[in-house]
Amino acid sequence: MKTLSFGEILFDRIDGTDHFGGAPVNVAVHLARLGAESYMLSALGDDEPGAEAERILKRENLKTDFLQTGSSHPTGLVEVTVHEGIPAYDIKEGAAWDCIELSREQLEKLKSLELDLMYCGSLAQRTESNRKLLHELLPSLHYRHLFFDVNLRQEYYSEDVIRETIVYTTLLKLNDEELPVISKLLFGTELSGREFFEKASKEYKLEMLVLTLGPSGAEIYHADTGGTALPVPTDKVKVVDTVGAGDSFSGAFLYFYLTGDSLEKAGWKAARLADYVVSHAGALPVMDETIRGTLGI
Repeated sequence: MKTLSFGEILFDRIDGTDHFGGAPVNVAVHLARLGAESYMLSALGDDEPGAEAERILKRENLKTDFLQTGSSHPTGLVEVTVHEGIPAYDIKEGAAWDCIELSREQLEKLKSLELDLMYCGSLAQRTESNRKLLHELLPSLHYRHLFFDVNLRQEYYSEDVIRETIVYTTLLKLNDEELPVISKLLFGTELSGREFFEKASKEYKLEMLVLTLGPSGAEIYHADTGGTALPVPTDKVKVVDTVGAGDSFSGAFLYFYLTGDSLEKAGWKAARLADYVVSHAGALPVMDETIRGTLGI
């Protein structure tokens, strides 16, 4: 399985401690840990956090062929405040990942890849240069699926970004707070998950909606189920923080589903990994033997 994630690499600063993260790279790391050939398209600053991020990417076996290093902009930083397990984010502007570039050689190599999956979100499109690059790539790369994790953060999204990206999207992820916002942007009214999927799958080439519901788990809507929600329950675990929980669910679900598991089985494994992540600090806790055994890896 070959995947490419476009977007932010940063450090989440939680209670004074820096945790490596960013939704695209979180998903990319989970995919790599599970066995995918996982590429990251992003940028890092010429600073110690950038050097640390490079070390982590190497340790996690990510493919860095399309990673720009030594940017004059600082490596991304997010100040995270956690209240009752729920994070709030202060995402610093002018980061290296706001200014992603590709050399001619990198672009040619990227266009030659046959990808099973491409990942993008809305946050990395907050700069015009990134948005332009992504929307030059989307119609020109070879991928089976585009997974659009809307991932709304602060004011860093727009109707244009959502509309222009969903055109290419086959697999869409929203959470329960994002669903009414995106429903209004696209269809002018708040919709249920099933209503949204019915409308979006008719208007766009959307095949699946993954709707995460926090402690209530998730629902999966797919053309094969006739748009009926497939519930994915979570286990009761002690929550340390929910940073990266949705990313772990996405990474595991995408890997197992696209490598042959049923929707039900892939969803169950994704929920188990998300349970594990929320019971540890940060977005990418080391996977112990228990969770590896549960996932069958």
